Amino acid sequence: MSRVESLKIKAKLLQKSKKKLGIIIKLKEAYGIIAKSAGFGSWREMKESIDQYALFRPANVSLPYWNSWYASYEEAKKYHRKKTEYLLPYEQQFFLCGLDYIEALGIDLDDPDLALVGTDWFAPKNVEAFERIKANIRAHKEVKS
Repeated sequence: MSRVESLKIKAKLLQKSKKKLGIIIKLKEAYGIIAKSAGFGSWREMKESIDQYALFRPANVSLPYWNSWYASYEEAKKYHRKKTEYLLPYEQQFFLCGLDYIEALGIDLDDPDLALVGTDWFAPKNVEAFERIKANIRAHKEVKS
């Protein structure tokens, strides 16, 4: 079960528990409550964040990767110095990873879009190239599954 599916179930349970207390809320409201309690502005923002992390997770790979994790973008950016390290978002956190991780996502290190995007995937230099990179990752995952 995906993380989003799990959160949808939690929202339905929240809706049911409120109903037992005599409080009627729409499922959409329950989604919003779940998202806000996780520190997001909306359900959509939370879902996009979760989906993006799922995209940036190598498919069918159980190899260990040593990544440095940070609670904020500012903190991660402070340590993001090497051009061989990539700064990637994970929900409301950030991590730095090496080229081996990028390759495990199915990206050819000689892909010209990689240079256009840069190493900060939270704030890519070229959004169109970044969309192509993400499409390549999706295609790689489909082949792997």
